[in-house]
Amino acid sequence: MSATPAPNASQSDAFAQLLRGSLLPTAVVGLGCVVVGLFSSPKAAWSAAVGAVIVLFFFSLTLLVMKRTADLAPTTTMMVVMATYTVKVLVLGVAMFALRDVSWASGYAIGVSITVCAVVWLFFEMRAYKRLRIFAYDPDGAASLETPAPKHDAAPTDREPRDEP
Repeated sequence: MSATPAPNASQSDAFAQLLRGSLLPTAVVGLGCVVVGLFSSPKAAWSAAVGAVIVLFFFSLTLLVMKRTADLAPTTTMMVVMATYTVKVLVLGVAMFALRDVSWASGYAIGVSITVCAVVWLFFEMRAYKRLRIFAYDPDGAASLETPAPKHDAAPTDREPRDEP
């Protein structure tokens, strides 16, 4: 007797692959930003770590929201994902703007770390998504075998269609 996987098993696996494909490279690059910041000052290193953590948190949160809404209607999922994306971009922008002149952190290091980590996350997330090989069509062609019968409801016309401006 074989156990059948839950309908959401492949979706959960896909989101886990996206998270694994993005989280580790971004964490490594964030650590690299901290090491580079150490050459400047401890404050720059601390600031780079704050920027990397902000990116890791918000980008992981976006994947979690996508996973939780994947079973909803496609329009609802798209609305939630776009709202999450908008909030993420706004928070990252506000964080870079608000933290640029604080005395306890280096605004430059935070900004560079956020930017570099966000670009790395997006690159590796797209790479992981590409490797999922989710088709927009049936690659086996099984669905194309069932073609609907042509409709004969319309009356034929003798006129040629005209191109009107």
